[in-house]
Amino acid sequence: MTKSAFSSLISFAVFPLIVMWVFPQLVSSVSRRQYDQLELPSGTYGPETLVFDCDGEGPYTGVSDGRILKWHGSEVGWKDFAVTSPLRTSRLCDGLSDTSAEHVCGRPLGLKFNQATCDLYIADAYFGLLVVGRKGGLARQLATSAEGIPFLFANAVDIDQKTGTVYFTDTSTRFRRWEFGIAMESGDNTGRLMRYDPKTKKVKVLLKHLFFANGVALSRNGSFLLVTETNANRVLRFWLEGPRSQTRDVFAKLDGCPDNIERNPKGEFWVAQNPKFDSIGTPLQTNISALKLDEEGKVLRV
Repeated sequence: MTKSAFSSLISFAVFPLIVMWVFPQLVSSVSRRQYDQLELPSGTYGPETLVFDCDGEGPYTGVSDGRILKWHGSEVGWKDFAVTSPLRTSRLCDGLSDTSAEHVCGRPLGLKFNQATCDLYIADAYFGLLVVGRKGGLARQLATSAEGIPFLFANAVDIDQKTGTVYFTDTSTRFRRWEFGIAMESGDNTGRLMRYDPKTKKVKVLLKHLFFANGVALSRNGSFLLVTETNANRVLRFWLEGPRSQTRDVFAKLDGCPDNIERNPKGEFWVAQNPKFDSIGTPLQTNISALKLDEEGKVLRV
């Protein structure tokens, strides 16, 4: 199985797992068997992040053909909500399952709602950081570069719900998303963690030289950020407050390659973990997993 094929498998497998673990309220009154029947429309691939809006509706997810979809319940199903590319056409993009036209169609990866404004912030691999209102449609571009260096692979996003500050990652300053295999195999460490201030509309780089910067999650009290380094098999912690402010340390060292990370209402973190790959892109194992970590990085559940 190639890395590309395995990545598609991982997306579909982690999709239900993260909903059940991070958003238990969604399935509290529904059996697991019933929940497992929640499927994407035929011809739709690569669901990434899952979020719910300020009214508790959804989930929403970005898919490989550049659309962001919203779940409207079992009777209606999934409907288009937003797109990130002004160049996108249904004829070219609908049903896209590879990377051939992502630079035209867009590839929304990270999603997060500001619960106060109901705006959806988006990290698109090709179009940078964007935002769209509660009615959806074409997202508005907020930032495409930092410190004069363009975003080549915007990946994940989280929001401080108290201040509206947006945190996001750029996986690499050398490789695009369609080159992610090369980025991993080369040991690229040009990833960045950044902060966007909606008031000043400016981006500040918080961390550089990250090994495939991927998921990002803010702690419950807002004192630190976690960012996953897929190619270093670890989760880093960047302190925002306290005596260690503006410093980083290793929060957790993992056996596999961490991808998305989400915080649950208890302040614990769920990390989607892919298997390690060999030098030619073949997975060294065929199982995927998700880890639950406490606020100190201790593994609570696999």
